[in-house]
Amino acid sequence: MQAVLQIIKSKSFSSLIGNGLGALLGVITFAYLARVLPKGIFGPYIIFLAIYGIFENLRIGMVMNALVRNLSQCKTIEEEEMVIGSTLFMTIALTLVYAIVMFILYYIFKQFGLFGEYLFFFKWWIGLAFLSLPNNYATWLLNAKLMIKSMSVIRIVSQLAFIAYIYFFILEEKTIYNVVNGYLLSHLLVSLIAIIMGWSGFVNLLKYTRKTVLDIFHFGKYSMGTLLGSNLLRSSDTFIIGFSALGNQGVAKFNVPARLLEVMEMPLRSFAVTALPQFARQYADGNFVALKNEFERKSGMVFYLLLPIAIFCFVFADYLVLLIGGNQYADAALTLRFFASYMAILPLDKFSGVMLDTINKPDLNFYKVLLMLLVNIIGDIIAISIFQNVESVAFVSSATFLSGMIFGYYHLKKHMDISFRSMLNLGWIDYKGYIVRILKIKRSET
Repeated sequence: MQAVLQIIKSKSFSSLIGNGLGALLGVITFAYLARVLPKGIFGPYIIFLAIYGIFENLRIGMVMNALVRNLSQCKTIEEEEMVIGSTLFMTIALTLVYAIVMFILYYIFKQFGLFGEYLFFFKWWIGLAFLSLPNNYATWLLNAKLMIKSMSVIRIVSQLAFIAYIYFFILEEKTIYNVVNGYLLSHLLVSLIAIIMGWSGFVNLLKYTRKTVLDIFHFGKYSMGTLLGSNLLRSSDTFIIGFSALGNQGVAKFNVPARLLEVMEMPLRSFAVTALPQFARQYADGNFVALKNEFERKSGMVFYLLLPIAIFCFVFADYLVLLIGGNQYADAALTLRFFASYMAILPLDKFSGVMLDTINKPDLNFYKVLLMLLVNIIGDIIAISIFQNVESVAFVSSATFLSGMIFGYYHLKKHMDISFRSMLNLGWIDYKGYIVRILKIKRSET
């Protein structure tokens, strides 16, 4: 029983449960919208989220990794307050710049009659940028402090608020305006909660220093490029499909299995959330051997954790897409099978990026994502030109993530002597150990 209690009390398990509930609510919301909204409205909503996600990843890339890394290395309360104030200052500055750019683009596009169908999105993107700032910063700060339960509360409440809005208001008036309004209001509610609970960091805003802000900028510029590239990597499929002959219906068909993939990646995201602060602390203390072993153990273990999930998704793809999207997306099963075919290698790509940031090589992580983006865009264009379907786009993703895994492994082998064999061996030992302990406890209880 003690082994189970240790697992349950671990930060990774808490993150897994919190992300699991948030992801489950996200899937319920997504599935509900997919069923009640026409594809002509559901497709633009996905595009709205995809484009806003680019800005959100600019903020995350510039601020979050620097916040987690620097806060993990602080020795005093004064240093922590300085880091929080400086990263919050940078977040607000980025949001103001973004708002100005969106304001200018809105009037340029309006003047020339461009993007008429989506022009109103620019106003909503500006509003969402400010409304989401407190709750987004709160999740980064709570992540850095490994306050996983509080971070999970923010994500879960946001999803519940949006679900409630859908149930009470969207069904009465099925318009893209109503959907986006609900999304903004859910962020406003959670931001107010973050401010009231003292998670937003606002009390430390005036404790920023010019030196710390510059240090964060120089580290974050590569991390920002990495996160922006990662978002473009995900969004490029949506954009290329949307602007091809496949149109909004192709976007909707592609994103139903893609959303399911995001849920199946939940264990990976949970372990990555807790890995960066731990890696950063070991690197700051000079425990390079322990850091290497921890990386190999954790990335290998999550690989084995995702492998049966990938196999399950491949085998039962037909039933899963029906569960999420309903009968109108029954033809998306093959797309999900292509996604499942590379799901298991995602930990080896994800953790290599976390490790490159940890050892102060954010530039290499940036180049890794650029390589993957290039492979994905070229592959998507060729695939759609030849096959004219979304399944070929999903197939290209396998080559995309394989290229990232190889690039990351090559450079970690060079700088940290990481061994692919050790990742598999240590990961299997760790994974098997959890399973064996749980099975022994179950047998003793019976």
